[in-house]
Amino acid sequence: MSRLSNTVFRLYQRTLHSLALYPTLIALGFFALCLLVMHIEYQPWMMSLKRSVDVGLVRNAENARLILSTLVGGILTLTVFSFSMVMVVLNNAAAALSPRVVPGLISDKGHQKTLGFYLGTILYSLLLITSIEQANSTFVPSLGVLLALAMGIACLGLFVHFIHSISRSIQVEYILNNLYQTTLEKLAAREAKLSCIDILPSWPDDERWEQVCARHNGYFKELNTNAINTILCEHDLHMTVMIHRGFFVMSGRPLFKLNRTVDADIASSLLDCFDFFIEEYAHAHYLFGCTQISEIAVKALSPGINDPGTAITAIDMLSVLFSKRLSLPDLDFAPLDDEPPRLFHHELSLDELLQLVFGPIRNYGSDDASVLFGLLQAFKNLLYHPLRPQQKTDVLRHVSSVQETADHCLHNSRDREAINQLIARINQTSELKQPIALLAIPRQTATQKIN
Repeated sequence: MSRLSNTVFRLYQRTLHSLALYPTLIALGFFALCLLVMHIEYQPWMMSLKRSVDVGLVRNAENARLILSTLVGGILTLTVFSFSMVMVVLNNAAAALSPRVVPGLISDKGHQKTLGFYLGTILYSLLLITSIEQANSTFVPSLGVLLALAMGIACLGLFVHFIHSISRSIQVEYILNNLYQTTLEKLAAREAKLSCIDILPSWPDDERWEQVCARHNGYFKELNTNAINTILCEHDLHMTVMIHRGFFVMSGRPLFKLNRTVDADIASSLLDCFDFFIEEYAHAHYLFGCTQISEIAVKALSPGINDPGTAITAIDMLSVLFSKRLSLPDLDFAPLDDEPPRLFHHELSLDELLQLVFGPIRNYGSDDASVLFGLLQAFKNLLYHPLRPQQKTDVLRHVSSVQETADHCLHNSRDREAINQLIARINQTSELKQPIALLAIPRQTATQKIN
């Protein structure tokens, strides 16, 4: 039963993020609508109603066929153009931003619904054409043709909306804001889940627990917690996951621990609950949203793009996200209704998150004083929040990393003075016994003094 549950879970994950999800569902809905219209079109009460109402109804079979054929041709052209625009946006996003954001753009529900409405209208019109008898003008699906005309007008309005939406989707500010909002929602959802628990559970003492190794290679992204909790409760087990979401797992690597030794069938059932795939979706875990924002900032700092303003905006957004992360523990668990949780898995510590997210920005923006200044501002803002001792140590450690980078890469005295001013404010804010060292300011040469 658990294997069936895991199969359905994986199928749901793949289907949920598929570009064909909404177009297929909407097209099936239009197919059912066409069958319904064809069923009631020639009912006695409908024929009587059509004889009494003559506005907008087509009486001639040839005219009805011509209208539907025109609609099919026109909307098919809109569909081809819309799909082409989607491909252009995906190509530009992968080249100018990051290939990681492409899965999120593909799964955009607004674009899927528009394309689904196009395909549904085409399918509806084609099926309606087949019901028209060329030689008999008595039975003309006038109601169906009227609905098809309304759908065609709606397609024109959706096309205008689609052009507006697709033109925004290619803007880096729009993509950054979507990633930021999605990640913020994931952090808020986790905070709300923890707020409902009076006493947070602690990480169990799993040093001597039995290790179970992975049997597949891939990126660990999802976990079927419902199936795992069912197995754990059934066999009275406790489990800790040893790998973080998004990290690559090789076959033979320890994947999780159990509080006692189990047979191969139970271990295999638990291993089957892990889902591995390549794509990263911001709405799956807050880590993926943070890393995608970081990658956009790194891409903006590349010589081909050369857009430090976007990198600074990304740093500001990340600082807000990290401020929300500060109040969360470094572990996660799957709660149970009537007993303490049995499934635990680690979250990345603040130090690891800062290195993973801000580290690449610091390295690629090492020669840009504005980027280093933005990083120091982000760390200074984090220090204003209530911090646990270890968190404060982690933030100051990364402040020292930025100071070290600035000392090696910035040679302009004015840039170094600006960095020093911000470091001095950080020292004052954190009240350190050993303040972070300021950068040495090079003395002006005699020529510079005369000038």
